[in-house]
Amino acid sequence: MFEFIVVIIMLIGIALIGVVLIQPGKGDLSAGFGGVGGQLGSMFGMRKTTDLLTKITIGLAAAVLILSIFVNKFFLPDNENSAVAPAMQGAQAPAAAQQAPVPAPKPSGQQAQPNQK
Repeated sequence: MFEFIVVIIMLIGIALIGVVLIQPGKGDLSAGFGGVGGQLGSMFGMRKTTDLLTKITIGLAAAVLILSIFVNKFFLPDNENSAVAPAMQGAQAPAAAQQAPVPAPKPSGQQAQPNQK
């Protein structure tokens, strides 16, 4: 069910991209995208086409929003109640690495005296 809803969200998202690209802009550059926007405008009238595309855009965006909230609420795990085990739980501890011994620091009160002859 989760995968089905995600596929629906993806298809709605692709349709939303297409509807936004078809909408006529202020400069009406839709002719550069194959003239689809200009054809729709002459077929239905420019004002009706703009209103229709705006309503479709709002509807598709609302559908993506509602489906995303639905998936988040009902299909994803609740982080507050689920105890996540650390990735290293149950794994064996690594063998201690062979390192050279680190020399002990000299006390701060004594400074090394240079050899004087």
